[in-house]
Amino acid sequence: METQIKAYYHSQDGIKLVSIFGYASKGVPGLEVHGAGKLSRNIKEKMIFLTRQRQLKIPLRRFVICLDQTEASQLDEVATQSLEFPFLLVYWFLAGLIPIKKLENCVASGWVNTEGEIRLPHMNDQSEREILKAFTANRRNQILTIGREGASINAAMLLGHIPELKFKDDSRQGQIIRLLNG
Repeated sequence: METQIKAYYHSQDGIKLVSIFGYASKGVPGLEVHGAGKLSRNIKEKMIFLTRQRQLKIPLRRFVICLDQTEASQLDEVATQSLEFPFLLVYWFLAGLIPIKKLENCVASGWVNTEGEIRLPHMNDQSEREILKAFTANRRNQILTIGREGASINAAMLLGHIPELKFKDDSRQGQIIRLLNG
């Protein structure tokens, strides 16, 4: 099984999209995270911790999740943190924990802490338009955003069956945008 999701982050040049892709195979069971630089190990351990703490059953498979480096050559630590939620979505999707048929047409962003608090950026019309510009006209009507109010898919409803998750607006996102815009 394999999947991918588009993740977005805020940069000085506006919203940027990157691909996070992964697969599950019958190899030696475990989780590998690649492409997020020095934060790869932290993201991996956080995903394992959150999964174990919530006593979620993960199949005995090898899970490999990667950030496409050709799209993400200039990521800083703040931008990488905003990709934690999409990494988690890919992992839980591959493990069969998310009731959705496919992630390929989805876009998400957000960071996760070890308490199970998922911080999602506020999605407004301008943000959505900027995200959709990255897709061809034929694909734009197929794209679904995963987030809070205003998103196509409400993350709290999508993951409502997973215990002890809290969804909050990421107040840092507004600060980051103000800093980037000067």
